Amino acid sequence: MVKIRLMRVGKSKQPSYRVVVADSRSPRDGRIIESIGHYQPRHDPSQIVIDSSRAVYWLGKGAQPSNTVKNLMRISGAWAEFTGETPSAPPTQEEVRRRATAAASVSADEAPAGEAPAEVPESADRADTAPEADSGDSDPGEGKK
Repeated sequence: MVKIRLMRVGKSKQPSYRVVVADSRSPRDGRIIESIGHYQPRHDPSQIVIDSSRAVYWLGKGAQPSNTVKNLMRISGAWAEFTGETPSAPPTQEEVRRRATAAASVSADEAPAGEAPAEVPESADRADTAPEADSGDSDPGEGKK
């Protein structure tokens, strides 16, 4: 079976990958049939270059992409070219920030908008009037500093 997958190249702690077509039985960095692109995740923004015509050719021949390569093909547009879908542009950094702040504000709020806050149990309201177990006048946390 032929696979489209990543082949690691680059120095230690500085990975970069080639997008390659290889036999599924060959090791990750072993013998390849063809190199169809590269991926450099450490660049800001990540650099993805895939030869769409070669990727579509191999997909048409029955090559199976790994999950990561499939995601990279979606970003580069090669997957949409193969399936005939309209390519979706990757989100801009502004969209990513907006989504992150929206998610943070939703998680920070305990109750969604329009709902009343949960009722506080009556025992918690009367905590200040409950009799103290300690008869001393000092604050229990006073000695710890």
